[in-house]
Amino acid sequence: MTDYEGIITKGVGGTYVVRLRGDNSGGSSCMSGRRVSCRIRGLFRNRQILPQIGDRVIVQESGDADNPYVICDILPRRNTLTRPAIANVDYLLLTFAAVNPEPDLTLLDKMLIICGNLDIVPVIIFTKEDLGENEAMELSGIYTKAGYRVLISSGNCPVTSDDIKQIVGNGTAAFAGPSGVGKSTLCNSILGTKIMDVGEISDRLRRGKHTTRHVELFDFGEGFLTDTPGFTSLSLLNLDIDYRKVRLGYPEIMRFEGGCRFDDCRHISELGCVVTKAVEDGLIEQSRYNRYRSFNEELYNERNNYRRRKI
Repeated sequence: MTDYEGIITKGVGGTYVVRLRGDNSGGSSCMSGRRVSCRIRGLFRNRQILPQIGDRVIVQESGDADNPYVICDILPRRNTLTRPAIANVDYLLLTFAAVNPEPDLTLLDKMLIICGNLDIVPVIIFTKEDLGENEAMELSGIYTKAGYRVLISSGNCPVTSDDIKQIVGNGTAAFAGPSGVGKSTLCNSILGTKIMDVGEISDRLRRGKHTTRHVELFDFGEGFLTDTPGFTSLSLLNLDIDYRKVRLGYPEIMRFEGGCRFDDCRHISELGCVVTKAVEDGLIEQSRYNRYRSFNEELYNERNNYRRRKI
């Protein structure tokens, strides 16, 4: 029986669409690029293992006319996200409006921390530059100085398909961010077709209305691209991130590490901390540092509270 390797691009009601890459014999296959509908073997259900969009899987012919292919193995995941629910992500296109709605930089920094912990390359996109040019340029300056790649998109000068292809290459990229910031509009424009519904801003809450309901991978050059459901909140406490790993979302802080007096310096209020000195000297942006400190203390205190509860 021939094994085919592929990637899950869509899943609905226990049925998964897999884009095949060919068979595992080492040669070319006429199956390469074909999309097939698959069920999963019962052993996965028995072990409560569920495939995710983006999973690399091994597929076999089942002999069942109604469900001709079956997923028989899920290959090791490089990473996995729960919000959005997707595996093996190479790039996260973090999309936030410069204005309307006002950008939630606490949420943005949390997502950067997640990227750092999961070895995902973040690309920050600020939209609606035509509504807030000064705000977009200021935000771009802050995050570019921190060490991130930042793109600015507007109605007059949108981020293009070529811009994203140059970044993604043959990888898997996902748009992520709050609702109402133009994620779906931008994704539709880049893919050249309407694949996602486009919402609007709630007048009462000044928040976006959720329009994307599911995750689906679409062919994009040599790789894949997807939009994801928007959200407005994210808790680091639920993601099992250690307080010492908050720094992975702050490359500007990591650049100064190694110069502190104490090896276990948290860069909060310790004597001889070069990071707090860099903040005082204006080398690290104050608001970014304030959020780093808040996240670090929140996770540090939660760890200590957990230890006390176990005693």
